[in-house]
Amino acid sequence: MASEPKILVITGPTASGKSDLAIAMAQQFNGEIISADALQVYRDLDIGTAKVSVEEQQMIPHHLLDILDMTSSFSVAEFVQLADQTIADIVSRGKLPVIAGGTGFYVKALVGHQALDFVASEPQEIAALRQQSLESLVTELMTLDDSLAQRVDLHNKQRVIRAIEIARHGQHHDSIERPKYDAYIVAVDWPRDILYERINARAHNMLDAGVLDEARNILMAGGEELQAGKAIGYKEFFPYLQGSVSLETAISNLQQDSRRYAKRQLTYLRHQIPGLLWIQGATAKNELTQLVKHWLSR
Repeated sequence: MASEPKILVITGPTASGKSDLAIAMAQQFNGEIISADALQVYRDLDIGTAKVSVEEQQMIPHHLLDILDMTSSFSVAEFVQLADQTIADIVSRGKLPVIAGGTGFYVKALVGHQALDFVASEPQEIAALRQQSLESLVTELMTLDDSLAQRVDLHNKQRVIRAIEIARHGQHHDSIERPKYDAYIVAVDWPRDILYERINARAHNMLDAGVLDEARNILMAGGEELQAGKAIGYKEFFPYLQGSVSLETAISNLQQDSRRYAKRQLTYLRHQIPGLLWIQGATAKNELTQLVKHWLSR
């Protein structure tokens, strides 16, 4: 019986240094990188999503970057399908798949083997559902599929809407065979004050790099009606671009939203990803090199 393919998974909160660490590990261990980021799939959204540079992509092959137009929707089920295919391709060429990204439910879905549901998003249906109150949406979901409702964050309107789509049209994952992986999962950790300093600095770096142009393009394409338009890093600049707040306020809001997002990421990873190992950001490269050497030798 063939052994389960080995995959290295590097996750953690925003601005923790996941991408740099993934590149270092891919260089060290003959790897290729698969992005587990819900926003880096979009073309032309580079600065606000902290996408690796073209030079870095040429240095190490990266996958699941720049595969969709910014007006498209993308689901966790679609991510898993593409990631499974890409992992199989990388392994077939004798290389190590390195999954890197902070979208925790992507990581959980890929390595957790819990039931998933596959259904394409319908933009008109989503638009109609968004007009309803959260209370009415929850009621509909519980009526359609009470067991699915028990697995969804009923305080998150977007998740409830997605679950309704699945309940109406979906094919349950337990009817679809998926590979299992020997996954080594690490998360990059920093003292909270240092992480917040990194987050605050990133906001200014994004501005200097031209993030306003990307935000303007999203706003013109549909703003927060788009999946990409709900992203931290872009939506905070919409009020500034529309003339209702100052640039300083927009930057401050971005920093605050990013810090709150980091806290949510940390909470999610600690409670939802089994077998995850935390490594300190300041010593992550050396520590992880030794850990991965040992893991690959097993």
